[in-house]
Amino acid sequence: MAKKPKPLRLPEPKNSNVSLPPKHTLYVATTGGGKTTAVKKLDTVPKGAQVAFFDPYRNYAGKKFKGQMVQTFTEFAPFARALVTARKKKAAFKIALVKDANVQNLETFAAIIWSLGDGNKPEFHVVIEELASAVETSGKLKGKAGELWRGGRQFGLVMHSLFQRMQEVPKTVVTQSVNWWVGGLASASDAEYVSKAKGHDVRNISALKTAEHNHGVAQYLLFGNGIGNVEWGSVDCRS
Repeated sequence: MAKKPKPLRLPEPKNSNVSLPPKHTLYVATTGGGKTTAVKKLDTVPKGAQVAFFDPYRNYAGKKFKGQMVQTFTEFAPFARALVTARKKKAAFKIALVKDANVQNLETFAAIIWSLGDGNKPEFHVVIEELASAVETSGKLKGKAGELWRGGRQFGLVMHSLFQRMQEVPKTVVTQSVNWWVGGLASASDAEYVSKAKGHDVRNISALKTAEHNHGVAQYLLFGNGIGNVEWGSVDCRS
């Protein structure tokens, strides 16, 4: 009989630093709206950052991310060991976990990330692809996954979540993300949601074009902290 894998023994994050600024960012757009391309090409995730990816569809695994090859793991234990080793240094790293997008896998991933928070170390950026596929609530996000958004800032964690509709993800993620990257949306109700939340003309939001309908170039609005803090841009999804 095969032995059951030993449970991961994980510490709590350390060195709480409440002076660290909020930087959590969400990326919302319909299919082809340029979410992943935005993460790869914009500066929301700095080139020299320490980065972990929850990467169910292998959008980063085994590829270069801003000039650095992404180490790839398909099992939790070696993924955790690699992160522990990497976080002991100040150098940049890019490490991805490839697992199915479900609640259990996201929670275990979150527990590993949470344990590595340290307010005295370099920022630790965490990218979660297709978040809506890995959660079962649009209300409060519980467990270690919820902790990443609610308490991660003070331990140097910067969360980046990608999904297609605001209504399909936990309110915890929406309310704790100070930066909203918004691409072409699927429906008028999605545009109204963003318009109401950010006080921005719904016509400008509805007019955003996806790569499919704009010769491979996706348009976006990037909302920063506070009403009126917004910039328009585009990302080329062809390369």
